Amino acid sequence: MRIRSKLLIFFLLVSLAPLLLVWGGVRRDLTSMGENLADRSGNLLVRKASRSLERVVADHAAILHRERQLLEVTARLLASKVEGALFGHEHVPQVGTYTPPEDRLADLKSDYFSLGMGGVREPMDVDFGHVSTWSGDADTPLARLVPTLGRVKAEHPRLLLWIDVAMKDGDRARYPVASAARMGGGMGMMGSGRGMMGAMGSASKDNGFPDRLTWSSPEVDRATGRMVFAVSAPIRDTGGAVSGRLTLVVPVGAVLYGESRNSPFPEGTESLLVAPVTDPDTHEPGLRIVARERAETTARIGMGHMWIPEADAWLTPEDTAPMKDMAASMLAGKSGVVNVGGTGGELWAYAPMDKSGVSLLLIVPEEDIVKEARDARGYVAGQVRQHNAKMGAVVLVVAVVVILMAFFLSKLFTRNIRELARAVHSVARGDFSVRAKVRSRDEVGRLGRAFNAMIPELQDKVRMQNSLEVAQEVQLSLLPGHDPEFPGADIVGASTYSDETGGDYYDFIPRTTDRGDSLVVAVGDVSGHGVQAALTMASARAYLRSLLSGGAPLGEAVQAVNRLIFEDTDGSGRFMTLFLLELFADGAVEWVRAGHDPALLFTPGRERFEELQGEGLPLGVTPDATFTVGRSKAAPGQIAVIGTDGIWEAVSPGGEMFGKDRFKALVREHAGENAAALVKTVNQAVTVFRATAPQRDDMTLAVVRWV
Repeated sequence: MRIRSKLLIFFLLVSLAPLLLVWGGVRRDLTSMGENLADRSGNLLVRKASRSLERVVADHAAILHRERQLLEVTARLLASKVEGALFGHEHVPQVGTYTPPEDRLADLKSDYFSLGMGGVREPMDVDFGHVSTWSGDADTPLARLVPTLGRVKAEHPRLLLWIDVAMKDGDRARYPVASAARMGGGMGMMGSGRGMMGAMGSASKDNGFPDRLTWSSPEVDRATGRMVFAVSAPIRDTGGAVSGRLTLVVPVGAVLYGESRNSPFPEGTESLLVAPVTDPDTHEPGLRIVARERAETTARIGMGHMWIPEADAWLTPEDTAPMKDMAASMLAGKSGVVNVGGTGGELWAYAPMDKSGVSLLLIVPEEDIVKEARDARGYVAGQVRQHNAKMGAVVLVVAVVVILMAFFLSKLFTRNIRELARAVHSVARGDFSVRAKVRSRDEVGRLGRAFNAMIPELQDKVRMQNSLEVAQEVQLSLLPGHDPEFPGADIVGASTYSDETGGDYYDFIPRTTDRGDSLVVAVGDVSGHGVQAALTMASARAYLRSLLSGGAPLGEAVQAVNRLIFEDTDGSGRFMTLFLLELFADGAVEWVRAGHDPALLFTPGRERFEELQGEGLPLGVTPDATFTVGRSKAAPGQIAVIGTDGIWEAVSPGGEMFGKDRFKALVREHAGENAAALVKTVNQAVTVFRATAPQRDDMTLAVVRWV
């Protein structure tokens, strides 16, 4: 990857990475804050609505108890007054008329209206000065009850809708008087004879005339179409026998709502009258809908207007677990609030109305309650989106600025580096005249100046390397090009240098002596490495070949070579070890050892090595050195190995030397192989032993195997 690209990536990471991290952290925190705010707000609103509903139903329970007591006292008191008026206990006016107080008249009339199609509210004509009677006889004693009934109505204008009096003898009356058209030509709820009382129930034998005070279940008033209750008290004659009944018809809204429903609820709030009964289909406790009202209807025509379902209707929530407890609580006369459906469900607040368990039920969707929390969540989400848009624009601007800066700065910073790269490329092609034109004073400038100073030295090094390569080629050409052939012997030699040129030497010199044709196997080792050692080796080779080819005896030839090398190396400290082994056709061998390690002669049958010793200093140490000639007779199967110390002084990565014992073991183990295989085996073993350790010295090995 180019430096300019790396700089661009670096600048982007340095500038954008922190910005992106901050952006991500702020975004995460804002989103989390919005979610937490919405959740906490929603929970708070649900708790607040639950407490409000608890207060509402508690108010309903208290009001219901108060209103029931008031209505029951009023019914008993009024029944007592009717008894007095009918049976002589109280004075009854001769004329049955009554005029309500002027300040109460408007309030009295406002509560009389009928509900038409679609719940339209239509005013009703009502006469508060008279009663309507079943017989139509104005002289009936019931007709003279108007002042008594009117005063009670005036005291409780919104609590009482109708006051009905029915006697066993068939005489009946209602106060106040509604228009005939609205009444449908009869007595409204009482027009059917038993009317509402058919559903009241009684402890007497005549269910239409109970002998105690009773309450009816909610029903629809025919005249107004409104849901009403009826509380009835018995009328007794002077003997205490039940001779009639007095019924107070009370609007549901007057008993259930009154002034308690002041807390506003969402439009989705639904009001119902329910009765706890056993569902005939599931045989489980359930809630049957007696009447229902929705908030939109209440908003249009006023509070407290409910409708009776045309067929049996049941509350069937998905979560039916609370049903049993709610039904038991209603029958016990207890109010409460339950969450039906869990999160996202509904709050049900209920308050029993009578001992039968008929209860007012308010259903408030939780979704409507937490609407403000949802709005807050949406607001926060919108703010997060705006923040993200702004941060995205900032990141884009920063990225553009960084890219432009990276482009120009990287071009400026890498100008000198590009110049250096150009110069290096030219030098790599062999142009040593080029110089890097670097003008800066920083590290790159110092590098450029050092590079320019290095070029001449590098040129010299290359020139020297070329010379070494030539010397190596020359030296390799001085080594035998192929292994010799000699009767009765298998002969192989090999050298491996540690540098381009080395000081090891081996040679095969055939010659003719007075004893016949022979072959001299020479192995030498010049001290040191490099060109000097290679030159000494080349000189020794030339001297040795010249003298041996001229027929000089082996010992005299080595003495002459020693004097010549001494003259070449005098004062340099260099010397050369040499071992010469001369083979004759009859199996005789002669050798001279000039400071070299003795050759090893291995006899396979006897499994032992014999060292070919001899007196003699290394060549070049002193000019008058003498050398002894050793003589022996070789037998078929014997092996002579002549090596340099680079073999057994090879060192492993752990510092262990290969050693002569390991070398002898290899020769012993592979004695049955030919000379070439043995040389190859030894070289491979040393290479494996050395592994990653460098080769410190040249290795040369010559093997003679008599066959």
